[in-house]
Amino acid sequence: MKRLVLLFRVWRKIASLAMQDQTLTSWGTIAFLFGKVVRFLLFFVFLFSVLGEAKSLAGFTIEQVIVFFLVFNIVDITSQGLFRGVYQFRPIIISGAFDYDLLKPLPSFFRPLFGWSDIADFITLIPLWIGFIYFLVSHSIVDGIFSYVLFIFMMISSFVIAFAFYLFVSAFGVISTEVDHLIWVYRDMTGMGRFPTDIYPKFIQIGLTFFVPVIILVTIPAKAILGILSAQAVLVSIGISIIFLFFSLWFWKKSLSFYSSASS
Repeated sequence: MKRLVLLFRVWRKIASLAMQDQTLTSWGTIAFLFGKVVRFLLFFVFLFSVLGEAKSLAGFTIEQVIVFFLVFNIVDITSQGLFRGVYQFRPIIISGAFDYDLLKPLPSFFRPLFGWSDIADFITLIPLWIGFIYFLVSHSIVDGIFSYVLFIFMMISSFVIAFAFYLFVSAFGVISTEVDHLIWVYRDMTGMGRFPTDIYPKFIQIGLTFFVPVIILVTIPAKAILGILSAQAVLVSIGISIIFLFFSLWFWKKSLSFYSSASS
């Protein structure tokens, strides 16, 4: 527990320094936030335009589809805010500066994953969470406290998957010095979770469950809050999350054996 508290303090300091750097140009931060809000609103316009006449999508009502979209944004923005360091990991590897991080009394993956935080992402999450909770309450979508508890539990499983994938990308970056392309492939794949993944053919759903687990990342938490998640889906999600976590940790340790320091 003390170890986790220490790591949180280090991350908080890193986030504080990142915030100071980002707010040096206030107009840049404002423009970034404005762009995020406009993009978010435009997608809602698209959503209502598509579903305005049909009133449903793959058996889901428009209110349920909106829940999927909101959960996707919560997961996507939170994981980006937490693991933003991956986007800056390649220059650290190429320059050999990663040598110094390996000497520090921190987990070897701490700098690659948590070495940078985007304050704009966390600011965006505040109105997003408020809007999400208001939407659930105002439309009486959630049926009982159990759905909230299961939703929180599945969100934890979702962030374990996100952590595992970002760690896998970092490990791949150590071996190949390529990070950006794999991250953007991941971003494009997770973008498929904006809508209920039930709309895709079965073979795509299998790929989005066992290879790039977008379904566990987004669809499972959304179904949990809607009260339509089966016990089998819960067990499968937990199992896949654990498998991906241990595999990514193993692959990370394996990748360090291929790392060539600046002095080698």
